[in-house]
Amino acid sequence: MAIATDDNPRGQKMTYDHENYTMSFAQARDIGIDYRDYQKIDRLPSGVELFAIAGVWGDYVNIRCLFQDAEGNRYLRNIARRGDAGYIITELGVDAKLIAVGQVFEF
Repeated sequence: MAIATDDNPRGQKMTYDHENYTMSFAQARDIGIDYRDYQKIDRLPSGVELFAIAGVWGDYVNIRCLFQDAEGNRYLRNIARRGDAGYIITELGVDAKLIAVGQVFEF
């Protein structure tokens, strides 16, 4: 079941088989998402259009935010909770819990 689809300016369709961005490791595994297949980075690349894939919960103090670019490169950005501020991805200025599946980012 394809839930969210986004078109990028290059005309590529990105299709996702899940509704919620955040999920447990078991939920991610059950739909074929393995965060270990993503390149772990300390900062998202700038000037690159990124599609939000999933946010896989760690130990309740972090979310492994998964993104993919139009060329198929996959990125994992580990985000720790910052008190009452939430799970802020600093380069995007967005709380990871508020990201939607298929949301497009570029900064």
